[in-house]
Amino acid sequence: MKKIVFLIFCVTLLLQACKEKEQPSVETPDDVSQQQTPVKEVQNESNETKMPSIHLERSKFHSVVGWLSDDEILFVLVDKGHWILKSYSISKEEWKEIYRTNVPIIQGKIHPNKEMILLHTSNNSSSAEVQLLHKSGVVEQSLSFESAELYMDWHPTNSNLIVFSTFYEDWTYNAFVYEGSTQELKAIDVENPFVKWFDEENLMVFDWSGSSLDGSSLKLYSTADHEIQDTKWEHIIDVQNFGESMLYIQVDEEKMEFKYHLEDKNSGEMFEWVSPAVSNYSEWVIPTISITSPNSFIAFQSKKAGNMDETNEKSIIAGYTVKGEELFGDINERPIDCSPSGKVCLGGHEKEQWISLKPLKEAKWLNIIE
Repeated sequence: MKKIVFLIFCVTLLLQACKEKEQPSVETPDDVSQQQTPVKEVQNESNETKMPSIHLERSKFHSVVGWLSDDEILFVLVDKGHWILKSYSISKEEWKEIYRTNVPIIQGKIHPNKEMILLHTSNNSSSAEVQLLHKSGVVEQSLSFESAELYMDWHPTNSNLIVFSTFYEDWTYNAFVYEGSTQELKAIDVENPFVKWFDEENLMVFDWSGSSLDGSSLKLYSTADHEIQDTKWEHIIDVQNFGESMLYIQVDEEKMEFKYHLEDKNSGEMFEWVSPAVSNYSEWVIPTISITSPNSFIAFQSKKAGNMDETNEKSIIAGYTVKGEELFGDINERPIDCSPSGKVCLGGHEKEQWISLKPLKEAKWLNIIE
């Protein structure tokens, strides 16, 4: 086990998971599937879509996991001591139960292939279980860890590959690579626990040995021979692997700019652009991104450089591929989770806002009754 370097922006991921975990399992007398109101029509310039309007009691709501398809949104709900995974069909206005457990669900993730779901569950502070289930609700694999605090990165095209880091009270950690096809869990030795998949044989490791405001060096760790390889990428603040393309985000501290490099893995075609850089005094604020397909994503970019708490200016929301960008308009930046088609995003920490992109409109679709 290694002591980690204190990375504030990475630890935020763990704090969010902790926050979700603290929500208690509450006995609920009524079936959560009945708590909804009829959907209403929302006109779109390109086509007519529906925006659901759902009401849920706070005690019955845990989280919105995300999009299973352009029509289905996945929820974690709580009812009568059970934690329930349910999908809601926008077109049919119907709920469908996928899975239930009496062990609290900390968080859920949907693989980009939209076929597999990962559930991180725990009923105490010293252990965790990970359930890998098909969208039909069949549990295909299960793993146990000694620590309840987990970081994980799912390979974007191979749902059998997951890297885990488990954390302990003294902020030491262990890191593992899980190969689902053989159900083998192998320990790996990396200097930074917040690694990501580069391809099926290599992980991306971020070397923050210098100033955090100068970005990191990007290195590759071979899962086969455990060797570290340098790359050309310096001043990195984030890298996203979409499956068919890669996005590298660098920072130019002097110019206060974020530099984006989006590259197709197969053709080598690329698109590059810059945006004003925003910081939180001691760290850069990573731009909000939602992957919509193996080669496209929706993202915010600030209109003005500076410190995050010194401006109330809206940000630009846009869609990107290696062919270029499509600007949708100005909106307050927040966490977003966008549909596979890229036509709608769910916005906010509870994904309570419905954001139609063409034309740009937003309304509250998820109403939590306190």
